[in-house]
Amino acid sequence: MKKLSILILFAISSLTSYADDHQSYTTYTGEVLQCNLQDGKEVDDVLKMVKKDWYALDYPVPYEGWVLTPTLYADNDGGYDLFWAGFAFNNTDMGSTLDWFFENGTKVFSKWENLVSCASWSHWDIFEARRPASELVEGDSNVWAFHSCNFKDGKGVSDLRANDMIWNKYLDGIDHSGGVWRWWAGGGSNTQDTPDYYVNISFSNMNEFGQYRDARLKAMMDGKLPEQIADCAPPRVYAANNIKAISTN
Repeated sequence: MKKLSILILFAISSLTSYADDHQSYTTYTGEVLQCNLQDGKEVDDVLKMVKKDWYALDYPVPYEGWVLTPTLYADNDGGYDLFWAGFAFNNTDMGSTLDWFFENGTKVFSKWENLVSCASWSHWDIFEARRPASELVEGDSNVWAFHSCNFKDGKGVSDLRANDMIWNKYLDGIDHSGGVWRWWAGGGSNTQDTPDYYVNISFSNMNEFGQYRDARLKAMMDGKLPEQIADCAPPRVYAANNIKAISTN
């Protein structure tokens, strides 16, 4: 099968980066819709529709989408059945996709609304702290873990770069092959009880997620867990289904 780069997972030279002598951050813009299924509809109905009808849309700029379904969650998480997560290179491109979609995607969106009812639509600024080790194939699925995080007293954005370097060395040591991204709230996001940021970590499957948690627990018990500059809540875990990726060819 033809290899395709997944926008959220792989750095592309045209993306914006914030760099110094040690490390550069690749950035993206994301949008998230929090949705519940309409009566009598199933997640498979949504996946079939977007893989056929949404896939056929020809956006004017690179854009891709994922359907997320909760795997590990709490009773106060909102109770949503699924999420749409879409990604573009930057906020300008995301704005272009929306302008185009409002004019050209109404039929597809009507089909979407026949399947789900969405309670929110928000934008996010995303910084890639760790690039995944392997490329995915379009249509693959994996696992995303999200932590909500708040800086500890005396810590802030200026401490992130050095701490990321320490944590990447630790993740190399436990053979973690997934990526790590930091999500900052943008337009449409919740203005109440909002953490400083979210950390998104990707895994190939739940077994790999379990291995990561075991290794982290062992490091903590051995006193070898790297310094944490933020207090992060236990993760919420989602099955992530890629619908369409961007070809580098």
